[in-house]
Amino acid sequence: MSYQRSNNSLLLVLNPVAGKGKGKEILFNTVENLTNHGFRVTVLPTVSGGETEKTIAKECKNYGTVVAIGGDGTLNNVINGIMQSGIDVPLGYIPLGSTNDFGKSLNLSKDITEACEAIATKEPKYIDIGLFGDRYFVYIACVGMFADASFKTSQKMKNTLGHSAYLMKGASSLFHTHKMKLSVDCDGENLDGEYILAGVSSTYSVGGVFKYPKDDVLFDDGYFELTMIKAPKGVGETTSLINSLMHGRLDSPLFVKRKAKKVSFISGSKNEWSLDGENGGATENAVIEIKEKALRFIY
Repeated sequence: MSYQRSNNSLLLVLNPVAGKGKGKEILFNTVENLTNHGFRVTVLPTVSGGETEKTIAKECKNYGTVVAIGGDGTLNNVINGIMQSGIDVPLGYIPLGSTNDFGKSLNLSKDITEACEAIATKEPKYIDIGLFGDRYFVYIACVGMFADASFKTSQKMKNTLGHSAYLMKGASSLFHTHKMKLSVDCDGENLDGEYILAGVSSTYSVGGVFKYPKDDVLFDDGYFELTMIKAPKGVGETTSLINSLMHGRLDSPLFVKRKAKKVSFISGSKNEWSLDGENGGATENAVIEIKEKALRFIY
């Protein structure tokens, strides 16, 4: 039995350059499929800066469904626009980017016909999202090694090499990333130490580098997965860490893992954060908290 929506107007937010430029190519097919399912479709191409979010925040009250087409960064922009609006509008996502961690975690189809059918027929479910300062994120906020691989990797390199571009960028940073002395409070537990990466996430995979057991990750349980990597000391620890990373495992003793609702990070210097692959800005102090079942997502 198909899910019935009372408002069939749909805002389609499209990143034209995502997925090796496939955004433009699939636009007509997507609109045609959604129209055949009874939607009245309005297309909003993304633009640089914050204008896309502002438009979504202002306009989404007029729509019964919002759909994002692009990479995880596009999804992040759309989610922030929806949350700024205060409107409880369901969100669909057709992943087109180079990595698409969140889309893969939710088993979202890249096939336009299948994706549009799911958007039209599946009942939206509430999922948790994160809040980093005044910015929302859907699946990860991280700092240190790999954190800037997405927003510092050129679109041309992403389109040419795809997922490999992230691995190359992240691997090259392993020996150049400065160690971070972090004072960390995880739901009242002190985890101070010297780290090369710290992040909170709600995903089965992060950049294809870290893979979490599916039984450990729920999208509506009110918890993040906190993952941090201690700075390796000596050749032995460095070799062990590289081996774990190369095989996508979290089994190195340098990994610190917790379930968390709220985590604060304090550092003596500014560090650049990544939110869903977007530049989250540089800060000495970061407070990250989960917003339980804050967004209706179609999956």
